[in-house]
Amino acid sequence: MASAGNITADKKTNSSLLPKGSFGFLIYTLCLFAALLTLPDVALEPGSKQFIFVVGGLAIWRYSWGMTHFIRALIYKNVVFPKYRRLERSYAESLLPSKIYLLVTSFRIESDTSIDVFKSVIEEAIRCDTECTIVPSLVERADEVMVKQLFESYAPPPHVKLKIVRIPGTGKRDGLAQGFRAISRDMPPSDAVVAVVDGDSILEPGLVERTATFFQMMPEIGALTTDEECEVKGSAIIRHWHSLRFAQRQLLMSSMGLSKRVLTLTGRMSMFRGSIITNPEFIDQVQNDHLEHWRFGRLKFLTGDDKSSWYWVLKNGWSMLYVPDVQVHTVEHPPSENFLVASTVLMRRWFGNMLRTNERALNIAPHTTGFFTWWCLMDQRLSMWTSLSGPVFVTMLCFKFTIAFLPIYLVWIGFTRWIMTLMLLGARHETHWSYPFLLYYNQIYGSLIKTFIFFRLDKQSWTRQKTKLQASGNIWEQRLNNAASTMLHICAMLLFISLIGVVAGVFELPFIS
Repeated sequence: MASAGNITADKKTNSSLLPKGSFGFLIYTLCLFAALLTLPDVALEPGSKQFIFVVGGLAIWRYSWGMTHFIRALIYKNVVFPKYRRLERSYAESLLPSKIYLLVTSFRIESDTSIDVFKSVIEEAIRCDTECTIVPSLVERADEVMVKQLFESYAPPPHVKLKIVRIPGTGKRDGLAQGFRAISRDMPPSDAVVAVVDGDSILEPGLVERTATFFQMMPEIGALTTDEECEVKGSAIIRHWHSLRFAQRQLLMSSMGLSKRVLTLTGRMSMFRGSIITNPEFIDQVQNDHLEHWRFGRLKFLTGDDKSSWYWVLKNGWSMLYVPDVQVHTVEHPPSENFLVASTVLMRRWFGNMLRTNERALNIAPHTTGFFTWWCLMDQRLSMWTSLSGPVFVTMLCFKFTIAFLPIYLVWIGFTRWIMTLMLLGARHETHWSYPFLLYYNQIYGSLIKTFIFFRLDKQSWTRQKTKLQASGNIWEQRLNNAASTMLHICAMLLFISLIGVVAGVFELPFIS
């Protein structure tokens, strides 16, 4: 089990010249170039022009967009954000707020993990050179006893206080709302800052002092979030999958940080101005967020509290900061030991949260969100279809012309994912031979899940609490809704496949001679 005290030490072990996992990735590279030398020559075969036109066009669209994020991320991490740090150090007086709250929500977390989390929180509160109140939002009596005993064992100084909130086990949203109201009743000063910490997130030493200062330095900032790293309690493939995702997250969030916007204020650890946390409209948004859907009616959100808080901050015109040089260490417990099952459950939750918030975020005026952020939100809708275009098109060519297009496409996929894996070194000093395969898995299987969820936004569940949103209406209304979702999904996929076929010249319209 990792703890706050050895996170910095873990970073130092990865400071070797060659990235971790380089040998396996080198073997992958050699195999890729060997496959390239054995490709069949189909330059003059029928279908070659269509292959170059469609696959090349998709490549220009998707990979130029990915390169844009990569370049923006490097600019932010290496040029822009270091300027923020230098500006922060130039202030003669302390930029710390007069009071900081550390709100921790915890429910059904393993005891060892909970102890490490609250140790890191208490140590951070003691380390702060300002008044700090820890607000654990707890469900179980045993957790309350554990936190009190742990707090007393540190014999904290007078500037550190503990204020426990006990709630029924009705979900994280209620736990957050009760914690927000407890902070409101404390009448925080105008410059107060609140860190919202998940029950499985260990704070890096010095995190508060390296993040809370930005709120006074940048009055336009309403919230911020940081980098994440994880310890996964699962198989090797699940660990590599999570490491890949967090590396991708670091690049994307750094790119968005250049616009002082992010696409989510992660529930693992985000900081907010106290004036936002204590706003009754914000509290109600987090606790009772919902969507008015033309087919499902009123959909109460079960998961995705981080998307609800992000949406409120975004629509009210606040900027959001990403802090790439501060890290939160999370402990991940996959919902299944089987990689396919675990990744499916997690992606259904993540993508469901994203899609349920996407449409209303797009309805915010671009001058409020910023055009780049608005276009990223639009791309969330487009990418789940464009990502499927390549394999659908190549399958058509193989059936109509020759199977030789399949190995060419596979090498093309291997090569582009090879480049994308190298780009991830801009976020993490490690790689692995499985990354190219996992990148393609995320693209294709993830897009299939997104299209599935897009027509079933009413389906949502919370993996840790094992609770699901109860469907409204009688059994026949539910069956009708399910049948309509399936029908719309099938029609959309058929239309998508037909359009790909027409654009690629594989299908011909019957009324055009």
